[in-house]
Parts: sequence; C-alpha cells; structure tokens
Amino acid sequence: MDELNEIKRKNVSADTHTENLEPSKLQVDIYVPLNACACEWSQFMNLIFSAITPYIKCIKHETKSLDSEEAREMGLFNKCVLIDREKRYTTSYALKRDLPNILKEKGLL
Repeated sequence: MDELNEIKRKNVSADTHTENLEPSKLQVDIYVPLNACACEWSQFMNLIFSAITPYIKCIKHETKSLDSEEAREMGLFNKCVLIDREKRYTTSYALKRDLPNILKEKGLL
C-alpha cells in the first residue's frame, strides 16, 4: 500500500512540475451575437481565425455571446475581439497587424 501511495505522490509531483513549466497563453475572447443567424457573424469569425491561427499554440480563445451580461458590463455592442480583457479589436486587419507584437511583449513568441 505504501508503494502505491509513493507512486501516486511522484506522479502528482511530476504533473505539477510540468504544469509550472508551461508558459501562460494570451487570452483571446471573441464576442459575436450568438443569438443571431450565423450569417451575421460567420465571416467575422473566419477572418479572426485566419489572424490567430498562425499563433494558436500561444493563444487560449473563447467565443462569447455579445448578448451576454458580461458583454453589456464591458460596454460591448459590436462584434469584437478582446485581448486579455484590455485591448479591443473590431477588424481582423488590426488584430493581424498587432498580434505578433502583443505576443512578443508578453514573452510568448
């Protein structure tokens, strides 16, 4: 029984050590009107994903509803992308232009 506990302890220790070595990722929240027809926001999503896909290993992304309480509290009324809940982008062009620099600043590239 003691051997089994020792093996479990080593596995937990190894897992914890591995998690601590992984760098944090850039948080990308994509706000679209999920309650509307997909034709209202699918093109925007395609453009945003074309901007973030080259850096997907450095990014954690979530698609969120523009009609949510969270979006209202932040004053979001149009399709947009929030980077680390700070920088707001409404076009894929601006996101594509700035994303490499943001990742470098955060030490993720």
